[in-house]
Amino acid sequence: MLFAIFANIAHPVTPKFIKLLGLSDGMFGYAYAGMAMTNFLFSPMWAKLAERYGSIKITLTTLFFYAVSQLMFGLSTTTFSIMFARLFGGFFIGGLFVSQLLYIVNNAKPEEKGQAMVNNATMQIVFGTFGYLLGGLIGDFNILYAFYFQVAGLLLTALYVYLFIKDGPNTNEVKQFKLKDINPFRSLQTKEVSSNKVLRNIFIISIMASTATVLYDQTFNYYMADFFNFPPSVNGTVKAITGVLAFITNSTLTLWIIKKTNLIKSLGAIFITAASLILVLINVEVPLIFLGINILYFAIHAAYTPVIQNLVTSTAKDQAAAVGTFNSLKSLGMILGALVAGSAYAIGKKLPFIISIIIFIAASIFSYSLIRVKKEAISE
Repeated sequence: MLFAIFANIAHPVTPKFIKLLGLSDGMFGYAYAGMAMTNFLFSPMWAKLAERYGSIKITLTTLFFYAVSQLMFGLSTTTFSIMFARLFGGFFIGGLFVSQLLYIVNNAKPEEKGQAMVNNATMQIVFGTFGYLLGGLIGDFNILYAFYFQVAGLLLTALYVYLFIKDGPNTNEVKQFKLKDINPFRSLQTKEVSSNKVLRNIFIISIMASTATVLYDQTFNYYMADFFNFPPSVNGTVKAITGVLAFITNSTLTLWIIKKTNLIKSLGAIFITAASLILVLINVEVPLIFLGINILYFAIHAAYTPVIQNLVTSTAKDQAAAVGTFNSLKSLGMILGALVAGSAYAIGKKLPFIISIIIFIAASIFSYSLIRVKKEAISE
């Protein structure tokens, strides 16, 4: 997963980058929210384009322009230039996420889709953490070099995709779509979403989980640089360790959850465990213990993405539309989480963590209530 590696190179250096520019503490959240906003707005459009032209063509296009956006980000010196680069990058990163999921949906055998979803989520986490590690090590030496390395890596990934990966037979080549079909808000008003209570509630849970996840992640990254004054390499090393543990989790626990358990109950258990670990973490000020609890959190939390993806694809009839809507709503949660992270951190350094605990608990309660909703839907 070359993309997973290079897409994460800049993350460990971003907090230091913002502090060196002398921008406000809340900027880390606002910049991420800008990227998430355009991701949210245009994910349905990318889903339709990938459905018509093929996932690989969309992957190539969005990889190139996302690389351009990261170069713009690395060369930014003002609030305006950073926000513009993040908005521009979010427009194309949505296409990358959607095209990857649709490639699996369209090319994997029905009985293998669950396994393929888990493998994809696992590889994203594992290789993404190695990207964090590389970025952190390069950032200790020179922050700008981390951005240059990322851009070169993304372009190399695009070349690899062009040379070695091909789409399967595309049966939607002549399919047309209207502007109303790519409206992210209209995607919530489709016949299937309005009539399928289970799918609708899964989407609500995905927004809550995404909000809490980004709220925690963004705060943690900045908190390490601000409160503990850790260099980028520590951030990268922690992510690398969590990547290994996430691989173990998704290769064992997550597969067992998908094959042997009630996914809805398991999802609720994952969320309540995440909330409990964060509650312990915010009461710890010893750096090594703090990092250890965080590593455990990420290992458990890694199971949530493939579980909820399986719930979406197994519940929806129109899987392409569902994947586009899921990614769009996940981005909506990213916007909310990043905005709350930036604003809450300016009030109190631990406040974003507390809010994420509350949202994870709410997501857990909502997940368990979905059991009743599903029983009612079956009986109707």
